[in-house]
Amino acid sequence: MSYDVFLVSAVADRDIAKLVVRRLRSLKFRVAFNQSQVDETFDPKDARDATNSQSVLVLWSENAVKSDWVRAAASVGNSRPGTLIQAAIDKTIPYEPFRQEKRYSIEGMTSRKTPDGFFQLIEELGRRDGRADLRAWMNFGSKDDDKRADWVAAHPNDPISVDARKKREKDLGIKPAPARDAIGAAALAAASLKTNGTKSPAPQSMAIPVATAQPNPLVELGAGWGAIAAVSAAIVGMLVMAWVFRSDASPEMAASAHSIANARVATVTCPAGTVPRSLLHVLETGPIVDDTQPQIIDDTSPPE
Repeated sequence: MSYDVFLVSAVADRDIAKLVVRRLRSLKFRVAFNQSQVDETFDPKDARDATNSQSVLVLWSENAVKSDWVRAAASVGNSRPGTLIQAAIDKTIPYEPFRQEKRYSIEGMTSRKTPDGFFQLIEELGRRDGRADLRAWMNFGSKDDDKRADWVAAHPNDPISVDARKKREKDLGIKPAPARDAIGAAALAAASLKTNGTKSPAPQSMAIPVATAQPNPLVELGAGWGAIAAVSAAIVGMLVMAWVFRSDASPEMAASAHSIANARVATVTCPAGTVPRSLLHVLETGPIVDDTQPQIIDDTSPPE
């Protein structure tokens, strides 16, 4: 993430540093500041934030000149021309090479008192960021609503004006326009769905006029062919499973079966040279009947 200001101060000067950060952020400067810092180690994250900031603001003081962290951060800012900007919160003069650079005095600054050095500091930060008339904005009172409106109209692209416009639209219930990145993501999602055979409406910014849109038979049939292929694969799978389970009957299933139409099942149930027990009653011997002679009906039997 890029910042407008990377604020550098000693741990002992944290209160005045917080006040400076609040003032800068109220003017819509993006400030990198670690208010929970307790050590003197200038770590890789500090170096990355300082490098990604347009300005490195150092608050020099009696405590700051003794801080290894402050000197390391100030050296990073001083290594890039036009990046370092210095402020003094007391009369302490820093060491070389920072002694000769201009320092804006903000000594005695409080929440109710703003030294002229702070106005000069804000003007310099605004100049680096392409912003103007920030001193005028800071001098507006609580009842100067008309002046603020005129200032916003005169500086429509200033972050203060952009923020005021967003708040006004939010109060009126107007939804912000989608960002360009969001529009691009929506277009990629629509293209992905179309490639997979699913029709989806194009984003508003990508919509094709009805008069010029031409039907595509391949796209129209894409979803239908996919469904047919899925159903066909399911049917084939069911047929294969049915054939496997019918042909490969287990011995237990074969033993309990009542039919011997399947030669393979009969072989498993009745080994060679044997007859199924259920057929033995058919082969039992009985009296021999001579069907070549007429049968004599015994009428002497008593009637029932």
